[in-house]
This record gives sequence, structure tokens and C-alpha cells, in this order.
Amino acid sequence: MASVLDFIECPNCKSEAVCDYYYKTGEEYTNCNNCGYHRSATIKNREKRLDQLTESDWKITELKTPYGAYRLKTHNDIGVQCGSLKNKKQYDQLKLTIINDVEIEFCSVSRFINNKIVEEMIINNSSNSNLNNELPR
Repeated sequence: MASVLDFIECPNCKSEAVCDYYYKTGEEYTNCNNCGYHRSATIKNREKRLDQLTESDWKITELKTPYGAYRLKTHNDIGVQCGSLKNKKQYDQLKLTIINDVEIEFCSVSRFINNKIVEEMIINNSSNSNLNNELPR
């Protein structure tokens, strides 16, 4: 499916967020990798034509005040996994899950606290010297 990416102001932390709009379906995903804000509008009933969809055919989800956002990379992957953390329980579970995983190259969490983005490096097993001084984006 084709989509249009746009960079917008995050409704939660006012940093840059990514909006991915699928113009053939009207579906939309907004994610902030700074604070973890997430909003999605997806079609529940794909058997209808687009011009037949009603408000009840859409599923809207929004994580307005997330606990944070994580970035995780394993040694053999070329990309970085990003996601939102809904609450402290998810944050604690992430840390427990990855802390002894030798495949993890790095994992960081950023949170919106007192109107500032606060970043924490949870794991840094990178041989890239730049990662020792900067958090990956």
C-alpha cells in the first residue's frame, strides 16, 4: 500500500512526530519516538467499499499520555525497533526481558517528564563509539 509520511508536532510533548497516512484507505498512524504518543485510525470492516464506510467501521486508538518510547537494536539487525510504553509495568517488563539478552546491541527509553524529554540508555553493547556518547535516534 502507498502512503504519505509527514512530520507533525506531537500533541503530547510538542516534539516531532511521524504521521503515516495511507491515502488509498484513509488509514492513519501517528507515532512520537520522543515520548511514545500513538494514535491510529484503522478500518475494522474491510468488506465494504471505502465510500460505504461509516463512523462505526473505524477503530480509533490513542495513547495520549504514554509512559515513554523505546528504541531497541539487536546486533544482527540493520534497523531499530521503536515503540510506546503505556505504563511503568511495561517499562519494567521491557527491562527484565532484555537485560541479559546478549543479542541486544542497545536499548534506550525516552520519557516526557516536566515538559522535557528525558533519555535513559538501558543497554549499550555497541562497538560504535558514537553510541557511547549519544543516544541513538
